[in-house]
Amino acid sequence: MNAKTLSSPFLSDLRDGDEFEGFYVVRESSFQIAVNGKNYIRMTLGDSSGSLVANLWDANREIFQLCPSDSAIKILGLAESYRGKTQVKIIRFRSAHESEIEPDRFIPKSSRNAEVMRDETLAFLDSLTDVDYKAMGEAFFRDSELMNRFIRSPAARDVHHAWLGGLAEHTLAVTRLAASFAETARVNRDLLVLGALLHDIGKTEELSAKLAIGYTDRGKLVGHLCIGVEMLTERAAGIPGFPSSKLRLLQHLILSHHGRLEFGSPVLPKIPEAFALHHLDNLDAKVETANRLIDEMPNPEKRWTDYNRALETALYRADGRDGGYPHEE
Repeated sequence: MNAKTLSSPFLSDLRDGDEFEGFYVVRESSFQIAVNGKNYIRMTLGDSSGSLVANLWDANREIFQLCPSDSAIKILGLAESYRGKTQVKIIRFRSAHESEIEPDRFIPKSSRNAEVMRDETLAFLDSLTDVDYKAMGEAFFRDSELMNRFIRSPAARDVHHAWLGGLAEHTLAVTRLAASFAETARVNRDLLVLGALLHDIGKTEELSAKLAIGYTDRGKLVGHLCIGVEMLTERAAGIPGFPSSKLRLLQHLILSHHGRLEFGSPVLPKIPEAFALHHLDNLDAKVETANRLIDEMPNPEKRWTDYNRALETALYRADGRDGGYPHEE
């Protein structure tokens, strides 16, 4: 390592021409053949600041076996600009030893304070007046082990709220919208608020977050909607006399909140609260996705993002726009 080599920089801080050395997680890795016929390895490297594409040239399949997805590696690399975006040319790398791995460095973390989110979740529980719905909410969120998973879990592998604490951040945003909407709409406020709190609870078991955000075997095989319904049914069995009619309504909110069959919901919304939950959930996810795309634009002079498949459009960055989050003391 020469005197100009940066030591362990975050990926978001790299600029064209920077030589650096540090530990990063391999979020994706694939063996490729270049147009000149030579083999190379294409990776997506990640840390808590984001991700960058990285290439290791003149590679072979034996070397490829040393950098599988969801592994940690130490690299000596060179940041290069390619088509207006920063990429990494890997000069050399090795697998990271377990003692060298710092998981919190690899996965982004919510800007919201975990204890504040915990308190807000419990405050919504306390606001429920229906005895049955309150008992169900407490069966989940008074369980300290589950609450800790809920506060730490990401909401997705990518797209929106894909960071530690993202699940609680997204859930609480949807719940705030639900509580506000219920003030003027003809809906059952307690059903909608509890449905908002529980709509993605299955993600506490669908997703894992060790070196990178990924899916558990159960998550891949079953999915968070079905897992959430299973969790709901199990806890209902532990609440003496919990009405089956209310259990069905809560199950329906979880199963239908994606809104469309092609988006993974096995049933379409069939009660007013289910329509409300679907649209409020979608609203928060879409706005967060849009904000992140704009925030991560690499060129401050650029006005338009690239086309985004999830939003089905490119986004415009307006003058004077503040896309930040409210800060907490």
